[in-house]
Amino acid sequence: MQETHKCKGEVSALRKIKEIAHKHFKKEICGFLGYDHKNKEFIVQVEDNASEDPKLYFLINPLSYLLFKDSYDMVAVFHSHIMGDETESEFDIKMSDNCCQPFLIYSLNTKKINIYTPKTIEADVNILERIKAAA
Repeated sequence: MQETHKCKGEVSALRKIKEIAHKHFKKEICGFLGYDHKNKEFIVQVEDNASEDPKLYFLINPLSYLLFKDSYDMVAVFHSHIMGDETESEFDIKMSDNCCQPFLIYSLNTKKINIYTPKTIEADVNILERIKAAA
């Protein structure tokens, strides 16, 4: 189900992630939020959730992660929570810390976004701050 969306601003990118989450409300959606400096636009790339239990967890093909990072500036890994709120789980914290990327979590229940930022971060901090301000 990989799909890529180009968005002109922070609000547009966040709106696209929310829209996709509501469209696929039976399982956690997941993907990457990046920035294309050449075209000055955000990239929302939805990935297949390869988890054995996609209602509770998400799993992204590591090759997709590397290819995305090679093409765009990574801003965050995103996913939805179909149950509960937008608070990061222990699993989210562990995975975010391991890949040194922020996790943007959207809750279908509260309709709110939370961005967990690991201590060591590879993402573009300036662009991440723009996303946090728009969330």
